[in-house]
Amino acid sequence: MKKLFVPHTLFIYSAIIIVLFYLFLKQFNIIPYPYNLAGIIIIFFGFTIMRKSRDLFNKYKTTLGHEKSTHLINEGVFSKTRNPMYIGMFFLLLGIGLCFRNLFSLIIPFLFLFITHIAYIPIEEKLMEEKFGEEYINYKKNVKRWI
Repeated sequence: MKKLFVPHTLFIYSAIIIVLFYLFLKQFNIIPYPYNLAGIIIIFFGFTIMRKSRDLFNKYKTTLGHEKSTHLINEGVFSKTRNPMYIGMFFLLLGIGLCFRNLFSLIIPFLFLFITHIAYIPIEEKLMEEKFGEEYINYKKNVKRWI
C-alpha cells in the first residue's frame, strides 16, 4: 500500500510552512522575544523523545518500517505512548513555530498530529496487528495512542 507522503515528508513540509508563515505573514509574528526562545526547550524535548525511540529501535535491531519490523517495543517511551516518534515531531514543530514567533505557525503542529492520526496511524496499527497479533492488541489495551 503506497502513501502519498511518508510521515517524515509531512514533517518537512510542515516545517517549511512554518518558515513561509514567518516570511509572508509578518503581521502575525507577534510572539515576543524572549518568550519565543522557549521554543528551544521544546525542540530539545522533541529531539530527546525521538532519540530515545531511535535508541530502542537500535537496541532491538528493528526498523521504523512496519513491514520489516522484527520486534514489538513496549518499554521506555513506548510504554507511555504508542507513537513517540510522532510526538517528538510534534514537539519539534511546536518549538520551531514558537521560535519563529508566528502565531499561525503554532497551528501547524496540531495539523500534523491530526493528519497522522487519520492518515497514517490506522494503517500502521493494522500492519502491526497483522505482524504481531495478540501481542500488539494487548499492547494497544495497555498503552495510549498519544499520551
